Amino acid sequence: MDAVVPLLILLLLPPLLYLVSRKAGVTYHWGTDALHVQAGFRKHLFPYASTTACLTSQPLGARMWGTAAPGTVTGRFIVNGSEVHALATTARPQQALLLIHGRDTFYVTPENPANFLDRFRSDLSSLP
Repeated sequence: MDAVVPLLILLLLPPLLYLVSRKAGVTYHWGTDALHVQAGFRKHLFPYASTTACLTSQPLGARMWGTAAPGTVTGRFIVNGSEVHALATTARPQQALLLIHGRDTFYVTPENPANFLDRFRSDLSSLP
């Protein structure tokens, strides 16, 4: 029985160290053909060729459900009367990107979003 405790510590320590060492918050990586968004354990991929985008200065509105912590705002929110999925670092940025991919609209807040707008399609008729 005495050998069980050290064994449990050895088994549990690596996953715990991994979880603690991970960078908290939402992160963005601009790949050659897609935007990669990491929010906690979830990864989202937005291919430039099949994602429509526009800039917005609207902050996130009412939260339907989700999480807000320093560097992380995720969940379902209302923007301009429409439901969006937030993958943001803040709820009140100067500018954000609204991305439509599939049937969902996403609200993302990378640094300098205007610099990356032209990578996406820009059919504004489908945006809220």
